[in-house]
Amino acid sequence: MRMLPWLVVGLVSAGKLLASPSSHNPHSDHPSFTCNYTGARAPQVVCDQLISRSNGHAERVVDRILKPIGLMRNFKIMECTNTQNCFATVLQGQRFIIYDGAFMQRIETVTDTDWSAISIMAHEIGHHLQGHTIDGKGGQPQKEIEADKFSGFVLHQLGASLEESYAAIRALGSEHPTPTHPARAARMEAIRKGWLEAEELYPRLTGSGRVSKPAEPKTSGPVAQRPVAAPTTNAPSVATRNPDASVPAARPVPAKPAASAASRVGCLSGDCQNGFGVFVSTTREKYVGEFAERARHGQGIEYYPDGKIKYKGAFAEGERAGFGTYYFRNGDRYVGQFSDSAPNGKGTYYFSDGDRFVGLFRDGKRNGFGVLYHADGRRQESGEYEDDELTD
Repeated sequence: MRMLPWLVVGLVSAGKLLASPSSHNPHSDHPSFTCNYTGARAPQVVCDQLISRSNGHAERVVDRILKPIGLMRNFKIMECTNTQNCFATVLQGQRFIIYDGAFMQRIETVTDTDWSAISIMAHEIGHHLQGHTIDGKGGQPQKEIEADKFSGFVLHQLGASLEESYAAIRALGSEHPTPTHPARAARMEAIRKGWLEAEELYPRLTGSGRVSKPAEPKTSGPVAQRPVAAPTTNAPSVATRNPDASVPAARPVPAKPAASAASRVGCLSGDCQNGFGVFVSTTREKYVGEFAERARHGQGIEYYPDGKIKYKGAFAEGERAGFGTYYFRNGDRYVGQFSDSAPNGKGTYYFSDGDRFVGLFRDGKRNGFGVLYHADGRRQESGEYEDDELTD
């Protein structure tokens, strides 16, 4: 379910680096700035591993945050374990984003969404882009407000709802202000302003402030052998290189100047050929994510025409491929491996009434060993499945 595998970034050893709140920028008489997202005192950081050249995944995550707003990275990224935080700082004249991979993974688990980790990273990036780390004025509540507002703006552009943009600050924000950090309520208001400012400039299909998280309607009681639904795979729902599919084979269809946000189709923002973009098909389904050679490729999110999430996860050459989560209209969802846009491999199918199936899938159907559980955790049945039917 996670879009950010923080624990496997593959850093490159480049010697030891030491930083603390009292570190000094050799190019300034002022103490170096250190922003700690939670507001607690930033720990002393000792790292034996420093990114000295391109660190594939970590840098792609950061560039994904920056691309929708057209900015370039002006800092380096470093992982330091056991710091229990993520913060922006200046070390030896160089700007850094320092993060604890285990901490970022935990906040995703606690909030049950990867938007929390993305918003934290966006907040720290905001400090660097707005010059907070080099103005010689140290930590200030106003700087945190500005970084939070930047975070709200960015998350809107990445496809998060307003509620999803609040996830990290709800979990980590302090109820009371400190000399450097405002109280949670003020920070949430800053995020709201940033999100709504982006909404005014780039209207969403769902409308201002409307939560895009899918609802989970109740269904009737358990069905014999609990049949699972199949994700839609027919074009134009799935972006392929087929000119009749969601992503055109030639060039994106330009939006008409007088058209409303709800009626625009084609590439609405970003780079829908080789980069990060927002694309709306003629069926009004939206895709927000990475592209390669005009096809959806990398991490992305599909939305139904009404703005609810359809799929969140990995894509390859226009198809759902890799790990992802598919949200069905009836409230069910599948979390697991995909290929050719259908569940293939290990996965868990969650029924809207709380029951779940854990097992193997092939071409969208249960094939292989699996276990069906009641909502209360009791095992209901297990065995070998073939074409979605229990065989023993």
